[in-house]
Amino acid sequence: MTDLAANLRKHTQGEVLFSDADRARYATDASIYQQIPVGVFVPKTADDIKNAIDVARDAKVPVLARGGGTSQCGQTTGVALVIDDSKYFRNVINFDVAQRTVTVEPGMVLDHLNAALKKHGLWYPVD
Repeated sequence: MTDLAANLRKHTQGEVLFSDADRARYATDASIYQQIPVGVFVPKTADDIKNAIDVARDAKVPVLARGGGTSQCGQTTGVALVIDDSKYFRNVINFDVAQRTVTVEPGMVLDHLNAALKKHGLWYPVD
């Protein structure tokens, strides 16, 4: 998969993690399942995500999106290119207090979200 890693480095600005140690860290989530991914990509921008998906598609490698890695059923593990959105995508995009709706990026940490909501007497439970 060195071609995949090289193409990711060429077409993106994100972190390309293909070492055995990096791949092993992403082989599990909060579940009992373990599957070693093909590689891991940590995007810095939305364009990085698009370009990484294009590179993976051209290489015929499946893609697996990952946020917090807290799944208890194995959804964030797989033999694929893991795109880890948790490092750079942690923001609140929109918060409407009146409608009680909030849109967040996939890396938002629940405790951080609840700290922001608490100021308005709101909280989001564990999903």
